[in-house]
Amino acid sequence: MIVYAWKQFWNDFNNGDEALFQDANRPRDDDKFKIQAWVQSRKQDLRTANTNIAAQAIFYGAKVQNWQTQLTDNDGNWLFNKAYLRNTYTASDISDITGFVTAWWYTYNAANEAPRLKAIVVGNPSANTNNWDVVIGKTWVYAVTAQCAFIAPTWYSPNNSANYKFYVAVLLGDTPLLYTQSRWCGGMDMYSVVYIWQLEAWDRINTWFLHTYTTRAFLCHPALTVLKLS
Repeated sequence: MIVYAWKQFWNDFNNGDEALFQDANRPRDDDKFKIQAWVQSRKQDLRTANTNIAAQAIFYGAKVQNWQTQLTDNDGNWLFNKAYLRNTYTASDISDITGFVTAWWYTYNAANEAPRLKAIVVGNPSANTNNWDVVIGKTWVYAVTAQCAFIAPTWYSPNNSANYKFYVAVLLGDTPLLYTQSRWCGGMDMYSVVYIWQLEAWDRINTWFLHTYTTRAFLCHPALTVLKLS
């Protein structure tokens, strides 16, 4: 509604015509835009509610993993390989990676890699590692990203990589919630899958991974990102 009540008081306007409106006396922000009533307390959608929040954690791991060609055994039990996740590592925790030689002839040393695997925790994501899993501390809605970098061994040929599959899954307890798979892995490729849903307090989650390259083991760098939604 347009009025001529001179209600602008202290307000300075981007457009002088705004002084003519009945709500001209509404407070303005630093950029002279009107602060809208109830916006700060109304329900937000997923995108706006989670803008600029800081409650997340990223956990890293490292493991030399042999091949397998089946996702389940004859009884239907899943055969993915679970990551061993901690907040920090010593060289002895990941000693199996020492001596691994990549397709580009780089030799891994656990003592060099252990400091790089330190978890990154921002705010209070209500998630932390325990007995090599990530444990949820509060029933809430989370966005969980499981990912794994597959690093090829010596003599691996990407030209034949269509013959092999690489899998990554989000693990809840002993069951994969979601998994993805791909072919054509080069000397180093990363695959990921995202799961958004409510998790219960004390749920144990992790990253599962698997590859079917039947010649040699791959060095795998699994990771798990937990984002606590607003």
